[in-house]
Amino acid sequence: MNPSILIVEDDAGVRTSLERSMKRRGYDVHAAATVGDAKRVIGERDVDLVLADMKLPDGSGLEVLRAARETSGDVVVIVVTAFPDMKSAVNAMREGAHDFIVKPFELDEIHLCVERALEARELRRDVRRLERERRARAEVTEILGESAAIRRVRDDIRKVAEADTPVLIVGDTGTGKELVADSIQRLSKRAAGPLVKVNCSAFSDQLLESELFGHEKGAYTDAKEAREGVFEMADGGTLFLDEIAEMKAGLQAKLLRVVEGQPFHRVGGRREIRTDVRVIAATNRNLPALIQSGGFREDLYFRLDVFRIVVPPLRERSGDVVLLARYYLDRAAASLGKGPLRFSAEVERTLDAYAWPGNIRELKNVMERAAILCTGDEVGLAQVPVELQAESFLKRAATTAGGVFPTLEEIERRYVAHVVEQLGGNLSEAARVLGIARNTLKARLGGSPPAGPAS
Repeated sequence: MNPSILIVEDDAGVRTSLERSMKRRGYDVHAAATVGDAKRVIGERDVDLVLADMKLPDGSGLEVLRAARETSGDVVVIVVTAFPDMKSAVNAMREGAHDFIVKPFELDEIHLCVERALEARELRRDVRRLERERRARAEVTEILGESAAIRRVRDDIRKVAEADTPVLIVGDTGTGKELVADSIQRLSKRAAGPLVKVNCSAFSDQLLESELFGHEKGAYTDAKEAREGVFEMADGGTLFLDEIAEMKAGLQAKLLRVVEGQPFHRVGGRREIRTDVRVIAATNRNLPALIQSGGFREDLYFRLDVFRIVVPPLRERSGDVVLLARYYLDRAAASLGKGPLRFSAEVERTLDAYAWPGNIRELKNVMERAAILCTGDEVGLAQVPVELQAESFLKRAATTAGGVFPTLEEIERRYVAHVVEQLGGNLSEAARVLGIARNTLKARLGGSPPAGPAS
């Protein structure tokens, strides 16, 4: 699209001459003779550059400057002033004007100034875009694993990355849905554009609408200045909407219109805004069931569910747990300045036997804790939370020996003794971990706790 220029000049002859000259150069030109007219145009149109005379019939070019800056931080303003009024030009520069021109001027001088201002604007936008891209790439973690389930996810990512269609990512909490969105963006033709992320559950209805679509100054009590929303920030790139099921029905309707390519308005605004954004949504909830109960719009669901990627829970990724654990342990150790760490065989069995209800997020946290606690080069059971050991212990305790199953009482007694042993004989801490009274713990141990410090 051609750059859009607003000329604010009360002298009809000068205004017409500037309009004709700018149009011949291919600009989309709007004109105003007063501050009031200029504010109206700024409120209704996307303007890239404002060329404003400092002295206007109903006020100052500074008012136009402030109105333009409040509407968009990207707009550039050039002020025009008479030679004796240089003080006003200096004040305008202090308030954010890009440049000033002194009357009388030549059209060539104006053209050169406008070209330089627009080039500077594009340079600033490129710098911001590259910085957003750098941050987005820094957040990308490779989707590791060799299980059939995670290989299917990687295949789906490669298939859909270049398609530019909406994607719905479904999976339990902590499975890595955000990493899938990162990978789609990184492999897509939008990789050079921004990747903007919003957690829909983190905002109230009003604040989420403002976060998505922006707001104008005074749109509500705390709206002290105009602010662009994430749809504008993500223009040319990708918008990741996490926890999409938490969005209320009214806002879902507005989102549907934008996903379908229709323009939108900022909260409290009248100006139509169009953006080129790919939407990736994610949820850990059953959207078809929510549709049946009236909690989610069916039309929005079908629009987002063009391509679905199901991220499996860790318990369904056979063979991946220890591989991932080693990766996160190495990363945690490196961040602490420690050398390479390894797992004992007992720890590997324990990690593999655990169900990991918190999925990747829980595994990552456990590995960070293990790296902190480990004083040698091997992570043993002492560095693994006792709660984590229960499943592995009980699975082994329940195995048959010569076709004879141990009784439930015997399994319980073994596990209680195991917990006390892992906690160095600290009965009070063991009772807390097991969720029983200290006297009950003693009774189940049969009065013979493992050797350790008195507690």
